[in-house]
Amino acid sequence: MRLEGKIAVITGAGSGMGRASSIRFAEEGAKVVVADINEEGGMETAETIKANGGEAIFVRADVSKDEDCKKMIDAAVEAFGGLNVLYNNAALPQKEQSFFDCTNDEWDAIMNVNLRGPFIACKYAYPEFLKAGGGVYLATASLGAMMPRAMSCVYSPSKAGIICLYKVLASELAKDNIRANVILPGPSATPMLKKFMGGDRENMTDEEIKTIVASTMAFGRCVEPIDVANAAVFLASDEASMISGETLLVDGGRSVARGRD
Repeated sequence: MRLEGKIAVITGAGSGMGRASSIRFAEEGAKVVVADINEEGGMETAETIKANGGEAIFVRADVSKDEDCKKMIDAAVEAFGGLNVLYNNAALPQKEQSFFDCTNDEWDAIMNVNLRGPFIACKYAYPEFLKAGGGVYLATASLGAMMPRAMSCVYSPSKAGIICLYKVLASELAKDNIRANVILPGPSATPMLKKFMGGDRENMTDEEIKTIVASTMAFGRCVEPIDVANAAVFLASDEASMISGETLLVDGGRSVARGRD
């Protein structure tokens, strides 16, 4: 198994990409700390892993709070004896919103989860990586970090910041055998998709939304959580031991099919 013996903390693991990644990590042999502010979803993810023969615990964590970031790292050490992978996946979306309509409080709320949270969590993970002789930082950013669109004045900068932060980490921490890579999904079939669409589209069904988005994708479908999970497994594994400071697009070809928007 590709992650046998690895211990991972995955945030935003109560649904979507975080849930899919947690399950895939466990299938590949990792012991997983499922971290999420959503207790019901997080517990369901952990129970699914255990029902399939894997090892997992759930920790309620609001990654915008320093103490919760510390708590989830401590939980990995207490439950499983260390830490090898920190996957900062949790995020807050932003509905389509003018720059002038975005309030300071909305800016702070999204930045605190999407950028400050990973910054703090990485700090708490670092000593455990040193004890383990190395480690892997992963993060979920977004295609919007590289190809920002109008009406996303907080979300896109928060995700661009993750890319920059992880390049700094990759450069600074290579001496400690620590890698840092970022996954950039395109429009994904997760509970957040409808929130991104905004306006009257919030009243559409999930299938209607997916049909609209799929029409802009080179392969004619949304990115599924499992697509991102499979990329995360690879980047967390020793197969990617010479990959650091990189961004991996998992966007179904959308970046080369923007003319179809």
